[in-house]
Parts: sequence; C-alpha cells; structure tokens
Amino acid sequence: MATRRPPPRPHRWWVLPAAVLLALLLAATGWVLGNALRVLAVEDQDPDHPAAGRGRWVPAQDAKLHVTEQGAAGAPVLVLVAGTGAWAGTWAGNTDALQSAGWRVVTVDLPPFGFSSRPLDANYSRHAQAQRLLAAIRSLGTAPVVLLGHSYGGGAAAEAAMLEPALIRHLILVDAAIGLHAANDPSCEVNPWVEALLGWRPLRTAVVATFGTQPLMTRHWLEQLVYRHDAVTPERAATYRQPLKVRGTSAAIGDWAYQLATSCEAPRSQSQAGFAGLRPPLTLLWGAQDDVTPPRQAREIAAATPGSRLVMLPGVGHLPQIEDPARFNARLIDLLESIRTAAP
Repeated sequence: MATRRPPPRPHRWWVLPAAVLLALLLAATGWVLGNALRVLAVEDQDPDHPAAGRGRWVPAQDAKLHVTEQGAAGAPVLVLVAGTGAWAGTWAGNTDALQSAGWRVVTVDLPPFGFSSRPLDANYSRHAQAQRLLAAIRSLGTAPVVLLGHSYGGGAAAEAAMLEPALIRHLILVDAAIGLHAANDPSCEVNPWVEALLGWRPLRTAVVATFGTQPLMTRHWLEQLVYRHDAVTPERAATYRQPLKVRGTSAAIGDWAYQLATSCEAPRSQSQAGFAGLRPPLTLLWGAQDDVTPPRQAREIAAATPGSRLVMLPGVGHLPQIEDPARFNARLIDLLESIRTAAP
C-alpha cells in the first residue's frame, strides 16, 4: 500500500518581507535610541569650554553671545553674523584677509548655534535675535558698524538695521534667508504633520539628535548647501561639529526648528515695506548657483530697496565664503574699501 503524502503547506510569501521590515524597524529604533543616549554622553560641555577658542561672551538681552575679535582697536568694525549651524570658527578662511585689509573683524554666534548661551524662554524669533545682536553691537562701543549677515543670520542682521539704523553704517546680506513677503500674502498656516512631529519636545530632540546634530550627518548637510562639493573637506566638517558638544544643543536646536516651522511672526525684514524704508545702504552678495536661497530672492530684495547693490558670485552656491574664499574675500574687501572711503 502506497504511503500517503501530507498535503503541501501553503506558500507564505509574506514571511521574508515581514522579517526584513521588522529588522529595518528594529534598526531604525536602535539608531534613534542610540542617538538619544549619545546626546546624554556627548553633549556635556559648558558653552565657555576651551573649544570656543579666543572668544568672549557679552550680555545681550536674555543671553550671552559668544564673540571673537581680530584687528586693531581703532580700525573700522565689521560684524559677521553666521547662519544655521555655523559659528565664529566657520569664518576662519575669511577673517585673516579682512583683518589684513584694515578692519576690526567681530564674529557673533546667534543662539542656538555656536557657543552662545540659549535664552531660557527659547525665543528665537527674528525680532528677539535682532535685539540680541544690537545689544552685542552696543557693547563694542564702536557704532556705527558694517553689519554682514549670512543665511539665517541675514534675517537678524536686516531686522537689526531696521530697528536701530543709527548703529549700522552699511548692511551686507550674503545669501540671506529673508523670506520676503508680498503685501497681499495670506496669513501663515502650520502644517499639522510638523506640529505632530515637533510639538512634543522629547520627540523633536530625538529627531534632531538623529538627523541634525549627529556628527556623521554634518558633511552630508553641508554638501546640500554648496555648489562646489570639494569645499566640504573633513577639516571643514570638523569645524562645524565643534559646538555640537555643548550641553543641550540638540534640545535647543529642536526648540529653534519648532519655532521656525510654526511661528506666525511678521518682522519688518520680511516685508517689502521694511526694505523700502531701510535707511542704511544695502549690498547683497549672492552665490549665482545658490539653490537654497536662489538669486531670484536676491533680486526681489534689491528691487524692494532703493539704492541697493547686488553682486553675483559665479560658480558658488549658498556658502560662497567657504566654497571660494579667495574670490569672496576679494569682492568683499573691494566693497568694504568703497564703504570706508564713502562720505559719512
């Protein structure tokens, strides 16, 4: 009598994909949790840690701003305000040339970036940043100054020039993230997905720690900002990483990102009327290949500002000061020389 075979088992095609998906979920969870633990272990330095170099801290409204100074005490003052994720050290390829051209060069770290302290109320509105910047300028005792703001720092610089024009001799915006609004723009709306993802502080801190302040991501994010990728050297990325060890960095940047994404602030420097009434002279230096704040935005700001000047920098993107420092320095020094020799 023939042996009776058992019926074949149904083919469970979904087992392998399910196992792969589970493995990916576990890996992602482990990555996020690992970065959350990294924050506790690595972000353990005070802002005044020696890594900040030769800087000092000046009281500015509700924070202490980290500033560095180079050049002769009696030289005209140029204040440099860095953008997102940047700090005094990221101007290293520029400050020596500017000092040699006869300027006293002052760099300012805007919180939550760099080695400045963070405001207790986590207010990173453009108005609040401009007030901090103005307080720092007053503390120098050399106003009026030439004020240069790059990217995110450009918004605070422009707002400061509109709030207290007597302190600003000339405003220079470099690939500035202004977000100029037309007079008939609708009121802002908060994306519910942004609110869901960033509304809970522990979750947004974990997100920032995983994708923003994770040192392995620094070079990647810099490469998204430049046209010349060869400018993003290991040494350059290491410079940007230095402040990531300051205590509370991921949480503070999460607070900043949440306010940036959900705020309905309407500062003067986002309006055409604000630029139309700008009293200090304005020059815009812009990377011709900038995909972050495209040249179209520079032309809109220039068109709204009577007497302004727009200088395009070919072959560079959003970070012209590091992509081609020699050309950037030369064009900026030419501009500064014309400012210095102009009638007051």
